[in-house]
Amino acid sequence: MIVRRTVVFGLALAAAVALIAAGAGQVPAQTKLVMAFVPSGEARTVLESGNRIAGLLGTATGYQFESFVATSYAGVIEAMGASRADIGWLNTFSYVIAHQKYGVEVRLVTVRFGLPYYRAEIITQATSGINSLGDLKGKRFAFVDPASTSGYLFPVAGLKKAGYDPSKFFGQTVFAGSHNNVVLAVYQGRVDAGAVFEDARATVQKDYPDVMQKVRVVWKSDPIPNDTVSFRKGLPAEVKDRVTSALLRFSETPAGLDALKSLYEIEALADYQLLVSKYHVKTASLDAFYNPVRDVATYAGVNLEDLIKPH
Repeated sequence: MIVRRTVVFGLALAAAVALIAAGAGQVPAQTKLVMAFVPSGEARTVLESGNRIAGLLGTATGYQFESFVATSYAGVIEAMGASRADIGWLNTFSYVIAHQKYGVEVRLVTVRFGLPYYRAEIITQATSGINSLGDLKGKRFAFVDPASTSGYLFPVAGLKKAGYDPSKFFGQTVFAGSHNNVVLAVYQGRVDAGAVFEDARATVQKDYPDVMQKVRVVWKSDPIPNDTVSFRKGLPAEVKDRVTSALLRFSETPAGLDALKSLYEIEALADYQLLVSKYHVKTASLDAFYNPVRDVATYAGVNLEDLIKPH
C-alpha cells in the first residue's frame, strides 16, 4: 500500500512539474532565491512542505530555492528587510509591518474555505465556564505572537472595543509561538483560553481527535484578509513575475495543492485579478486589501516598531 501511494504521488508530482515547467520559458542564469516561512504551524511540517514547494518552483522557473522557517514572525520580517529572504510566506499582520517598514510587496493572497479572508477566534475548554469576553477576566490567556493578526492583533482590538484593557485584564498572558501551541495549551488546561485563527483546532485534530468536543469557540472577530506570498523590495520584477506565475500554475495541480494544504491549510492562491473577478473583492490593489488591518492596528494602539525589533 505504501509503495502504491508513493508511485501514485510520484506520478502526480511528475505531471505537476511537467505542467508548470511548460510555462517557464527561457530562464536567466543561476538565480538563487530564499523563501522564509512564519512558524504558524509545526515547524518540521512547515519546512517539509516548504521544501516541496521549493522543488516545484525550481523546476518551473529554473531558479534555485532555499527554504527556512523562522523562530518568530518578526524573524521573517527582519530577514526580508535585510535581504536575507527574497520571498516571505507572511501572515497578514507581518505583511502589513514588512510593507510599511521595508517596502515588501504582496503578490498573492491565500484562499481557504473558498474565501480570501478569515476570522480570529478565542477558544476555551468546553467545561471552563467561560462564555463571553467578560468571563476571561483574571484568567490565564495564550496569544500566538505579537506579530500575529488573528493570534494577537484582532483579539486585542476586540477586547478594547468591549471595554477591557488587555494589559490589565488577564491574570497571566503568554505567547505560545504558534496557533497549534495555543490550541494544545487550551486543550491540556495549561491556560484557560487563547487566541487563534478560524478554525485552528482542525490542525491538531489528527493527533487529538476529541479536540472539537473538548475545546470550543467563545468569540469571533470581524473578517481578516488572508495571509500572503510577498517579495522583498529590490527583487527584479521579472523574477517576481516568474515565481508568481509558477505558483499560480502549480496551485491548480494535485501535487501543488497537496503541498500548499500541508503547509498552511491553503486550498488556492489568488493574484489581484482573481481576487477581484473570482472572489468579488472590491479593492484598488492587493496592498489596499489589507487596509482594514491597518485600521485595527491603529485602534488597538499597536506600535509597529516594537514588533520588528530584533530578538
